[in-house]
Amino acid sequence: MPRDKLIMFDFDGVIADSLDDQSRAFVDTLRSHGLDELATPSTFLDFTDTNWFDALAEAGLPEAVAVEIEDAFGAVPSPDLFPEMAEVIERLAAEHPVVVITSSRTADVEAILDAHGVTGVSEVIGGDVEPSKTRKIRNARQRYGESRQAWYVCDTVGDVHEARDAGAGTVGVAWGWHGEERLLSAGPDLMAHHPDDLLDLF
Repeated sequence: MPRDKLIMFDFDGVIADSLDDQSRAFVDTLRSHGLDELATPSTFLDFTDTNWFDALAEAGLPEAVAVEIEDAFGAVPSPDLFPEMAEVIERLAAEHPVVVITSSRTADVEAILDAHGVTGVSEVIGGDVEPSKTRKIRNARQRYGESRQAWYVCDTVGDVHEARDAGAGTVGVAWGWHGEERLLSAGPDLMAHHPDDLLDLF
């Protein structure tokens, strides 16, 4: 594989083990607004079959409720990182630009990375900067040079679709929110079953 690469990571479910806390925050927020029909962990995951913000809007959630969900995500304790992810990122960053592209808020993700001593990330581009991961990936490719081979490391069906639309290769991670079987339905280019696999792939 060519050495001149741009490696982009999703955050939640790839770097951070945040599913339980974020799912609980989602359910609790919707229940507080009487939206019990949507307040389920399965609905939370279904919303990541496409762009997160588009899914919230298509479900008819008022913007104020969507903002409250994001506030709830930011208020949960800093999640653990998946084992060895910090070291993997550091080692990859020694060879390639590494960018985190996420639906979570930029400052929240930066604070978690800092709390865990993660080094090597060139920048974090969160959902507060731009809701579309497709546009964020395209913009990152322009900033870091479109001659670089671009890859997005991700864990949901929606991630795979958005990255593909941006012209990036996709690496699905089996430890993430959707799991290997669901993720394979979107047809990622490659699969990683352990964080160390990313060192072999890149």
